[in-house]
Amino acid sequence: MNRLTTLTGDILPSSEGTLVYFASYLARTVRHGTIKTYLAAVRNIHIISGYKDPLRGRFLLKEILRGILRYQGSPRIRRQPVTPGVLLAIRPILHSWPGPRDFSMIWAAFTLAFFAFLRCSEFTYPGAHSFSSKFNLTTKCVTFFPGLACPQCLLVTRKSSKTDSFRAGQSLIVARCPSLLCPVTAMQQYFLLAKPRSGPLFFFRLGHYLTRSSVTHLLRDSARSAGLPHESLKGHSFQIGAASAAVAAGLPDWLIKVLGRWSCDSYQIYIRTPESVLLSAIPKMASVSGSFL
Repeated sequence: MNRLTTLTGDILPSSEGTLVYFASYLARTVRHGTIKTYLAAVRNIHIISGYKDPLRGRFLLKEILRGILRYQGSPRIRRQPVTPGVLLAIRPILHSWPGPRDFSMIWAAFTLAFFAFLRCSEFTYPGAHSFSSKFNLTTKCVTFFPGLACPQCLLVTRKSSKTDSFRAGQSLIVARCPSLLCPVTAMQQYFLLAKPRSGPLFFFRLGHYLTRSSVTHLLRDSARSAGLPHESLKGHSFQIGAASAAVAAGLPDWLIKVLGRWSCDSYQIYIRTPESVLLSAIPKMASVSGSFL
């Protein structure tokens, strides 16, 4: 233990030997990524206490972490995409389960998530009874044009996301398409059937909200019942599938980045996308058939 403390017996500031021992000890039970998170916490404690960054210039620690990563490996989970084919296959399964009202909600959520390239956190809620009007989708976030009776498109206001750190918000255009997958028709049927009041947009008949875990369970259970691969289906599978379908539909790279709100090649955000181009994207995506590896 003498090597883990300073000459005065204090643990701070930590020596490189202390950090190496700490990382090596953690490697017995946790993964490389978790070790780096713990070390980031150690760094934060040092800075708050008025010490220098203990991780800077630690060559030996860097090599130890590199060795841990090589020893543990870096398992990569290949997430399955939710594609038009998957949605069409699970639709009758979902329709037979929860009743018309809850099915209309689930189907509206699933089709919106797919065609609007939504991340799971952008259309689900943090808990079954946890909701924030500042961050989460509400009924006021959805506007039908020209109206609910015969909508041709939706305007969905996305309040926040991981790519919108300052919560500036963004309006997404979602167009009608001649398909069972039409997100506009699905949302219209949900509003007409459930008549959701002011508050959370997606909630079940008994009052609990649509959460990340409920989306995962619904996806996997319905895919299993439909005889499809299901083990790695998650909420993020909608965005993966939407991007895959967009590429298969022949949409240009710049339009896919705009639709998915990706910041890669950030110059793309300066392109002003005509509304007519955005409205033409969803019908093209809905026509994609076949499976994706």
